Amino acid sequence: GPAGAVRVGRIATFEAGFVLVLLTLVVVLNLINSRSGRAIMASRDNRIAAEAMGVNVTKYKLMAFVTSAALAGMAGALFGLNFSSIAPDKFKFDTSILVLVFVVLGGIGNIRGSIIAAVVLLPEVLREFGDYRMLIYAIVLIAVMLLGNAPVVRQVFERIRPAKKEVVKEGDAA
Repeated sequence: GPAGAVRVGRIATFEAGFVLVLLTLVVVLNLINSRSGRAIMASRDNRIAAEAMGVNVTKYKLMAFVTSAALAGMAGALFGLNFSSIAPDKFKFDTSILVLVFVVLGGIGNIRGSIIAAVVLLPEVLREFGDYRMLIYAIVLIAVMLLGNAPVVRQVFERIRPAKKEVVKEGDAA
């Protein structure tokens, strides 16, 4: 109910969280590299084109929803079992914004980037800022959204990144 569950054993450990993260990565990476994963990504990118190619978009959207719900349920159970009481005030709007910042900063659809963003923006690192922590997250989120596709920023990154040299084989030169 609204009072929550009290006297819940605190059984979540770092090891359990690490195993859950590894399990999630295995499931998601295997899904991405499978036929179903390619169909899910195709329907995400362009539903009409995916349907034209014979992909059952409803089936694959439902598969993505069920998979994400199962993984989110496991994460929520581990999060809830990290406390000695489970109450609605533990699951605030701030937690949702934090996860959103991780995903957007890491790049939507980029697992490696989201993990790096979660490690860099750990809530514990910014805990000393207190109430300003959410302001910092909001500024980071707005900056990424504004600068993510800016042509000037792309040019700067292209200058920083070394250009790939074109390999010419001996028989190919004219």
